[in-house]
Amino acid sequence: MALNLYLDDCADSTRLYQRLVDAGHSVTRPRDVNLTGADDEVHFNHAANTGLVLVTRNPRDYLDLHGQNRNHAGIFLIYADNDPDRDMGVEQIVAAIGRIEQASESGLRIAGEVQVLNQWRG
Repeated sequence: MALNLYLDDCADSTRLYQRLVDAGHSVTRPRDVNLTGADDEVHFNHAANTGLVLVTRNPRDYLDLHGQNRNHAGIFLIYADNDPDRDMGVEQIVAAIGRIEQASESGLRIAGEVQVLNQWRG
């Protein structure tokens, strides 16, 4: 089961995009829908209204938006501390999303939920 993902401005990178596509996911970026530089609420609403799981490196703002509206396809948060030993690289992010994808096939709920990708590192 491939996931339909939306990379917000903070998570949008060509390398991450390509690796997720290579892993079989459908990926939309802000530039694809003319939302580059939009407010987080706009990105959140776009992902929610189009059934896309939002991927972000901006956890705080999206946790607040999730608290206001749980009617979304899911949010994947990436925490970064500017520590190369703890921060996630592209390959780790793709692998974590793959683990969540596998867990969802066994009943893990993604829609309306928040998943911290750092906790799915393996």
